Amino acid sequence: MNPFPPVSKSAWLAKVEADLKGASPDRLRSKTAGGLDIEPLYTAEDAVAPDAGFPGVYPYVRGAAPLAGWVVRQEYDDPRPSVCKAQIAQDLGRGVEALWLRIGPRHGCRVLTTESLDDVLGATDLGATSVYVEGGSDALAVAAGFLAVAERRGVSREALRGGFAFDPIGLLAREGRIQGGLRARLAELSDLAAWCAQNAPGLRAVDVSGDAYDGGGASEVQELAYTIATGVEYLRQLTKAGMRIEDAARQIGFSYAVSGDFFTQIAKLRAARGLWAKVISAAGGEPSAAAMSIHARTSSFTVAKRDPWVNMLRVTAECTAAVLGGAQSVATQSFDAAVGPPDELARRVARNTQIVLRDESHLDAVADAAGGSWFVETLTDQLARAAWKEVRSIEGAGGIVQALGSGRIVDAIDAVAKVRQHSIAKRKAPILGVSEFPNATEQPVHRDPVPQEEIKRMLRAGLDELDVGAHREVLLGLARQVNDPDRAPGALTQACVAATSSGTDIYSVAAVLQHGQPDFHVEPIRQWRAADAWERLRDRSDRSETRPKAFMANLGSIPSHKARSTWAQNLLAAVGVSCSTNEGFGDPKAIEAAWRDAPASLAVICGSDEDYESMLEPAVLALKKAGCPIVLVAGRPGERAAALREAGVSDFVFVGADVLRVMADVLDSVGVDR
Repeated sequence: MNPFPPVSKSAWLAKVEADLKGASPDRLRSKTAGGLDIEPLYTAEDAVAPDAGFPGVYPYVRGAAPLAGWVVRQEYDDPRPSVCKAQIAQDLGRGVEALWLRIGPRHGCRVLTTESLDDVLGATDLGATSVYVEGGSDALAVAAGFLAVAERRGVSREALRGGFAFDPIGLLAREGRIQGGLRARLAELSDLAAWCAQNAPGLRAVDVSGDAYDGGGASEVQELAYTIATGVEYLRQLTKAGMRIEDAARQIGFSYAVSGDFFTQIAKLRAARGLWAKVISAAGGEPSAAAMSIHARTSSFTVAKRDPWVNMLRVTAECTAAVLGGAQSVATQSFDAAVGPPDELARRVARNTQIVLRDESHLDAVADAAGGSWFVETLTDQLARAAWKEVRSIEGAGGIVQALGSGRIVDAIDAVAKVRQHSIAKRKAPILGVSEFPNATEQPVHRDPVPQEEIKRMLRAGLDELDVGAHREVLLGLARQVNDPDRAPGALTQACVAATSSGTDIYSVAAVLQHGQPDFHVEPIRQWRAADAWERLRDRSDRSETRPKAFMANLGSIPSHKARSTWAQNLLAAVGVSCSTNEGFGDPKAIEAAWRDAPASLAVICGSDEDYESMLEPAVLALKKAGCPIVLVAGRPGERAAALREAGVSDFVFVGADVLRVMADVLDSVGVDR
């Protein structure tokens, strides 16, 4: 029996309105970056989503498995094989359970030979550890090298777990080009998937990545639509090559970057599973094949270079959202990811973030912990419906490749990115430690960059050691397979595995697979970080020999000016401007005298609306008379804007203003180099 009497939505809204002192609850409404409405209050009346079933049951919205839990899968991409090897060995001994390697001749950790790949994997037990090797446009050659390593170690193909993260369309979206052409890469993808289905059922050939869209500032709806549309295209390619729909579906996994909006990210993963189940069902597949495999990684879009310790909080929240959203494996970025290669402390914290969430917070104890939340269920349904509408539109216009080639997707993401950038510039989307509450006295975290000359020397030396002539016949045979239009499904992959197993290097196999086809180009999605613009301004101040200084022209008593003065000092600190403050002034002459004694580059007037009525214009005139070159006013000018500018005000800073632009103008005006 419920001891609490039922409360209607109207009663809740009345209480909200009372707490707002008569103001409408409508002021609490907000929108996602993609334009979906977020209500201030949800009740059972709002939960319009269809029955999502149970975890592990079609349509899998509530999870692909009936039990909670996830695999700690860390990612590695340092171009130096020795560094990757050491990191993997250390992490596997300290809680990491699975690996994701970006690796290959031209991608991530630079390996040219099977021997080098074997060395990077070190003591990794390939029969007990799930491993994804992501080879970019050289995915098939890298996959063959990995399979050759497993064969060399005596690990049966049936025992292997993980996959090859082949995603040529995602690579095209991010980089704008595909080496050797998209048609050839899609043919390799189909061949590798057929081979895995026949020979190594624990491996997935394909991974649809949302990274390019997240890194470009896309909305959650766009990210869902574009990844699902990519999955549809891969499904089409695999079934066209002769695979059953169920076998094809099981060869396709998805990976998503989990970004900063906590509940939206949970709903995003839930919606993704429901959408993929809908695709498989519409294609005639059995429900058991419709369970989506999701690997989640914390977002590169949200990490900051400034005060990077705050990234620990971001990563913790994003990892939690990934887990509550039902990801089967999660990778957490190091807090110094935006600064440079991670140090041992950063990698340990990243590792332990997941371990603490699982073993101490017990987030693995409840399947679909967000299930039943009226807000999350409604948001899941909103995201799914909006994304499905876009998927249908993309399919109707020729599919995801056509949408990328026409510029439709780039233009759509740019439109959302501009909205995000506008919110960031106005601090409506504050970035903790960067645009909001910056640490004005922080000691920057430094990481030595990867020495590019060392990488070039290493690659040159490796190429010089290759004996292509020794494997000439093998490579010629592989070339014949590449150009054979009638080859059986999986035959090309088998030829590549045979080549690498016989000692042929990965680089030469990759070169043959390019087979002289021209590269395929589209306009790439521009990648950026949310903190970029604010950090660039802070960097300008830090490079200056003399840091700009602002004089706080506080009006009236401390209680009168404190709110605006504190807010303005926080804003100035975000761009590296120090402040000279005081307890306040009661007349213009005192302000004039204080400015003359203050070694400052600009002044900011702060006070209450009441004090502004009588003191604002005299304060401006006093500062200009004393020779102050730049006068800012904290607060909305209203109808007085023109008169105040005439008196000498340079600009106004207030909540909702484009303060990023104002701060850039200030740095320009005080002579800080760009």
